[in-house]
Amino acid sequence: MSQALPELPGIDQAEGLRRMMNKPQLYEKVLRDFYTRFVDETQLIRAAIDNGDLISAERRAHSAKGLAGTISARQLQEAAKQLETALRDGDPSRERLFAEFESELNRVMGGIARGFDLDRG
Repeated sequence: MSQALPELPGIDQAEGLRRMMNKPQLYEKVLRDFYTRFVDETQLIRAAIDNGDLISAERRAHSAKGLAGTISARQLQEAAKQLETALRDGDPSRERLFAEFESELNRVMGGIARGFDLDRG
């Protein structure tokens, strides 16, 4: 793992490094783990919504919200929070909020993939 972190769109690296006790190797590992965990997440949430399983979709949005906070991806965290709330409350704006979440997750994941030369499957 490298010492210098690449530019990662949508991620506050200074905050993320502080969360990881200023250990770039630990932060890189957490970012790579995030990527592995969430690489298929939008498809899984979309499938849950399409199948009427809003509880599962809400849980996935909740997990994304928490782990986005861990890596300091604030806009993604907020998009996941809004999606989670809309799914829980049966809010008809959930489709728009899902699109916003998907866009922000794709931005963060694309940055991680490019920054660490990962294959997006």
